Amino acid sequence: MSPIDTDALVADLLAMLAIPSPSLHAQQLVDWLAPRLEAAGLEVATTARGDLYAQRQGDSPLRAITAHLDTLGVMVVRQRNDGRLAIRPIGTWNARFASGARVRVHDYDGNFAVSGTLLPEKASGHVFNEAVDAQPSSWEHTALRLDLLDVSSEALEALGIGVGSLVSIDSQPVVTETGFINARHLDNKAAIACVLAALRAGADVTGTRLVFSCAEELGVGMSEPLLAGVEEVLNLDIAAQGEGQQVCSDGVTIAFMDSQGPLHPVASRRLVALCQQHAIPFTRDCFPFYYCDGDSASQAGMDLRNALACFGADASHGWERVHCDSLLALAQLVVAWLDDQE
Repeated sequence: MSPIDTDALVADLLAMLAIPSPSLHAQQLVDWLAPRLEAAGLEVATTARGDLYAQRQGDSPLRAITAHLDTLGVMVVRQRNDGRLAIRPIGTWNARFASGARVRVHDYDGNFAVSGTLLPEKASGHVFNEAVDAQPSSWEHTALRLDLLDVSSEALEALGIGVGSLVSIDSQPVVTETGFINARHLDNKAAIACVLAALRAGADVTGTRLVFSCAEELGVGMSEPLLAGVEEVLNLDIAAQGEGQQVCSDGVTIAFMDSQGPLHPVASRRLVALCQQHAIPFTRDCFPFYYCDGDSASQAGMDLRNALACFGADASHGWERVHCDSLLALAQLVVAWLDDQE
C-alpha cells in the first residue's frame, strides 16, 4: 500500500478548517474541493441542494464513500435590548461549548460582514458577581457580541446583518508538537482530508463514487441522486471518546451500531478484515447518540449496506481534538477499501 503523506493531509485539513461551511452553506468549501477531485481524474457534479459528488467519467459505481462537508453554526434570530444579537444553533450542539467562540457574521448575501464572539448573557464577574455562575447554560442565555461600536438596527441593516444572517464559528486550530490537532469542525473535515490523502496515495476509485453531503448535521444526510446504483456505503465520520466508549485514539474506530440500529454486518466485517490484513490499528464500538450520512438513506428505504469508520476524537461538537495517527490510520483504511475490488 502506498504511503500516506501525513503533512499534506494536515495541510488540507487546516485549509478546510479556514473555510466556513455550516449546514446548507458549504458552497465555498465545494469550490475548494472540486478542483482537487478533478485533479485526481474525477468528474464532479453537484445536487440542487449543494452536495458534491465525484467519480470516474463513464463509471457506474456500486460503492460509495461519504464524508460530509457541513459543520455546526448559528443564525441570527433577533436583536436584543443590550445591543447583542440572539442566535439559534445550526445542527445539534450544546450552548456551553459556544461560550467564548470567535465567529464570523455573514450578510444577507453570505459574504463576511463582521467578526464577533459568542458569550453568556452575564459575561463579567465584575458586573454580575456570583450570578455569572448561577445563570443557565442554554441558547436562550447565549448572545452574539459584534466587533462594532455602532450596533443600532440601522447600522446593522446597512451592513446587511439581521434576522436570518449566518454566523460561522471560527475553527481556531492548533497543531501540537505531540501530534494532536485541536480545532472546532474536525467533524467532518478531518475525514475529507483522509479521502484526499487516499487519492494522493494513488488509491483506485474505479467503481466508487465519492460523496460529500452538505446537510448531515441537520439529520438530512444523503439524497437519492447521490447514491443511484450504489449498493454499499463506507461512511467516514468522527468517533467520540468518553466513558463507556471503545474509541481508538491512534487508529480507526469501526462502529457496529449507532442510534438508528446496527450497521450492516457484511460491510462492517469487511472493514475489520482490511484492518487486520494491513495491520491498521482499530477497535470496534457502538455509538448510542449518533447519526451518520447513510442513516438517512436507509430510513428512506434505499437498499444499501452501510458501514461506518471513524477517526477518534475527544469533545465532539465542542473543542475537538484528534491525533495525526488516527487520521493516518483512517486514510490507510480508505486506500485499502478502495483497492479491495472483490
